[in-house]
Amino acid sequence: MRIVGFCNLKGGVGKTTACQNLAVALARRGLRVAALDLDPQSNLTAGFGISVPEEHPYIYDFLLGDVSFEEVKVSREGVDVIPSTLDLAMAEMQIESQPGRDTLLRDALESAGLSGYDCVFCDSPPQLGIFTRNVLAASHEVIVPLESEFYSLAGLRLLSRTVELFRKRLNRGLAIGGVLLTRHNPKIIMNREVEKEVRSHFGDRVFSRYIRQNISLVEASGAGVSVFGYDPESNGALDYSVAADELLERWKNDG
Repeated sequence: MRIVGFCNLKGGVGKTTACQNLAVALARRGLRVAALDLDPQSNLTAGFGISVPEEHPYIYDFLLGDVSFEEVKVSREGVDVIPSTLDLAMAEMQIESQPGRDTLLRDALESAGLSGYDCVFCDSPPQLGIFTRNVLAASHEVIVPLESEFYSLAGLRLLSRTVELFRKRLNRGLAIGGVLLTRHNPKIIMNREVEKEVRSHFGDRVFSRYIRQNISLVEASGAGVSVFGYDPESNGALDYSVAADELLERWKNDG
């Protein structure tokens, strides 16, 4: 089982969109996939069209060990989703004072008995708070969705240094598994220059397939489904399908 974190310390880069659509693409290929929403903004939860009733457990209860994975999961489009709510923002302040706060996710996943899953995707907030730290401590690899503009490069450099720090201190197996260019248009000079710099630094860790700007990706999120459920013939669906195949090939080569 692979635990994959989706991280970028800059918001608005398509991180949650990548997490959702790659998860669904892999599920459509027969893999058993789970997706955990660790962002208090709950965009992954909303993107799957999930509304969490007040009495229903969510990711916070799973992290604390109060409920099992089976009790909290909600299945959508072949993916088992652990939802989040805005209450997670309040819970963050409570967790910050607890010992072992950065390994709550790792401990919960180890106790959950998820060996039947092929991969667990973890969507993190766009800042280096406790939930992003938990994702970095628990994951085998990080996929970094990156919008092709210069402000994103600063966030990528900071995340790279953070991954190195976590590898040294808390998670020796952590690696940047891939950088995925999103909302990319090679006809735009800035996009080409950003791509050139990213590829020169990260080499073959950059996905060969980039994600084009596509209105179906935006509309799908608003409709509460993946792009495959919204418009399977769209450029967004094609791009994420090819990216999923590339991800599987990488995993195969990694052994």
